[in-house]
Amino acid sequence: MAYIIDNVHLLKGQAFTDTSMLVEGQRIISTTSKFERYNYMRMDADNYIMTPTHVLFDTNLPIKESFKERKEYYLNNFILKGSTVVFTTVKIQFERQLEEKLNQAKSHLLDSPIDFVLGVSIPPRLLNPGFIRKCKKMKVPAIFLEIDKIDTLKTMPWGWIKEALFPYNCPIIPIFPESKHKKGRQLHLNVWSDLMKKEKVPAVYEDLANPGPVSRSILKKTGIFPEKSNLHSGGELSYNLYTINPETKYRDEHGLFFQSKHLMVTVDKGKVIRAGTEVYYRPGKGENVIIKTPGFFTDNY
Repeated sequence: MAYIIDNVHLLKGQAFTDTSMLVEGQRIISTTSKFERYNYMRMDADNYIMTPTHVLFDTNLPIKESFKERKEYYLNNFILKGSTVVFTTVKIQFERQLEEKLNQAKSHLLDSPIDFVLGVSIPPRLLNPGFIRKCKKMKVPAIFLEIDKIDTLKTMPWGWIKEALFPYNCPIIPIFPESKHKKGRQLHLNVWSDLMKKEKVPAVYEDLANPGPVSRSILKKTGIFPEKSNLHSGGELSYNLYTINPETKYRDEHGLFFQSKHLMVTVDKGKVIRAGTEVYYRPGKGENVIIKTPGFFTDNY
C-alpha cells in the first residue's frame, strides 16, 4: 500500500533537505517538497531527523557462535545502532580458495538479519593479474591488502595490477598490523596514498575502523553507494529517524551514528525493525549485496 511521509528533514552527509516521500512497499516512488493533491495515508516526520541506514565494517562476526550469541551481537552492534548492512571480509591465503571461501561465507551468513557485502583480505603475494581477474568474475567489490612491510609495495607490478582491475575497478584497501601505533599507521597510510595516486590505482586512502561506520567516500568507491545507504526516488526505503534535540540537530550523518540513544525508528526495505524500545529480529532476511559497478560515483582516484 502506498503512503506519504510528510515533513521529512533528510540528512545526507552534511546537508539537510526538507522534502516529502511517496513510498510503496520497499521502494521510494517519488520525492518532492509537497504532495498536496494526493489522498494517500500520511505519516508526519516533522519531529525527527531522517538519515539513510548506516553501513558498518566488521570483520569479527560471530558466525560460529550459538544463535543466541549471534542474535545479541547483531542487535547490539547493528540494529540498535541503525545499521542494516555489514561490510566484512573473507580471508584468502591461496588463489584456489577464492570461490570456496566466498561460498562458505555466504553459507555462514544465511541467517543474517541484515544485508552483507563481502570483500576479500589477502597477503601481497596474491595481488596478481590472475587473482584479480577471478575477483572481478565473482564481483568482489573490494580487495583488502594485508601490509606487514611497507617496502614490499615498491616492488609490486602496479601497472599490471591497474590493467587487471579495469574496467570493474574494485578498490584496494590497506590493512596494517594491529600492533602498529597510531603515528606509525599514519606514516604508512601516507606512503600508501602517495604510491596509489602516483600509479593511479583504484584505492582507499583511509584506515577503516573495525568495527565502525563506513564513510561515504568508501561507500562510493566500493559501489555500496548508491545501492545502499541512500535515499532517493526509485531507491530502497531503508532509513533511521532520530529525535531532534541539541545533541542531534548540529551533527552530520556520520556523527549521528554515535547518537544511537536518540534513534527512535529504523526501517529496513520498507519493514520496521526498530520502533522505540521494540526491536523486531528477522533471521535470514539479510541478502548478499552484489555490486555491479564499484566507484560509479567517483570521478577519479
